[in-house]
Amino acid sequence: MRINIESVRKKDAANSIKFDYRLDESNESKKNDYLDLLRAEKIDSIEIEGEISQKNGLVAAEYKIEALFRAYCARCGNETYQSIEFDGEGYIADSSDDDDGENFYVTKEDGILELDDFIVEFLGIHVPYRYLCSDDCKGLCHYCGKDLNDGECSCEKKEKNPAFKILDDFFKE
Repeated sequence: MRINIESVRKKDAANSIKFDYRLDESNESKKNDYLDLLRAEKIDSIEIEGEISQKNGLVAAEYKIEALFRAYCARCGNETYQSIEFDGEGYIADSSDDDDGENFYVTKEDGILELDDFIVEFLGIHVPYRYLCSDDCKGLCHYCGKDLNDGECSCEKKEKNPAFKILDDFFKE
């Protein structure tokens, strides 16, 4: 979705632009970008809503982004539903402006805000390093590969290295 922000950029403009956008199934190329960004298996929804207005003589955006998707647990490999939800505020500058600090989103085309690019920019900051199906996920057995969340495995555990046997006594209290 493209938003023309020229009416807000005018000096002393009292205009504001509200927006509400949801990624739809027809935008396959953008959906693939989001899959890569989120390291997800399937995206259920990505939504952004907010308002663009003038603050302190600059174009500012207040927004809320929500993403619901499926990814794989880093410990057990099971598919898990994940969500990322956050509010933000930032300034929007054109590529011709001199303002390009860390709180600025710089548009590719002067006066036009491309919401998909905006979402990618700010959603990427909030993507976790890894996903877990639960905080207490036990993962997989290192020997047989059984999912330990379903119960203990019956494989034979390898014995500890005898050279480190002395450390077992060291940590006993």
